Amino acid sequence: MSESGARGRPDVLPPERGRDLPFIGTLRASATDTGGTCEIIEYHGPAVPLPHVHREHDEIFYILEGRFSFVIGHATQEAGTGALVWVPRGTRHGFKIEPGSKALLVTIPAGLEGFFEELGKGLREGKTSDEIRAALAAKYDSIPAPENE
Repeated sequence: MSESGARGRPDVLPPERGRDLPFIGTLRASATDTGGTCEIIEYHGPAVPLPHVHREHDEIFYILEGRFSFVIGHATQEAGTGALVWVPRGTRHGFKIEPGSKALLVTIPAGLEGFFEELGKGLREGKTSDEIRAALAAKYDSIPAPENE
């Protein structure tokens, strides 16, 4: 393994190294890049998740531009440019995004980039987000959590 992929070793990842995730954004740092500690996605949609829960992953959203409307638990909270949204594992969450908005999404530990890749691929094939998410829920620790849960 190169030094860049070894856990705990510093690295500089140039912008051109990012990988496109259709309907999601750009994968800026993969599990391989960070030795599994986290993944970082520059999220600009248009795909938006219905409320769901991660049992083994925490998420941090840092709003770079525009506005997101988050469901955290059963409450809705607005987050504009510069806001940071912390979603600990086990917390029901989802969001909507205003056109032109962008956020950095950090997943801790890494393990969800495959979910985003498969979601984008399925959306490109014309499947619905709900259909794809249901099929991937157990595989990637992203369990749908409807309003009544």
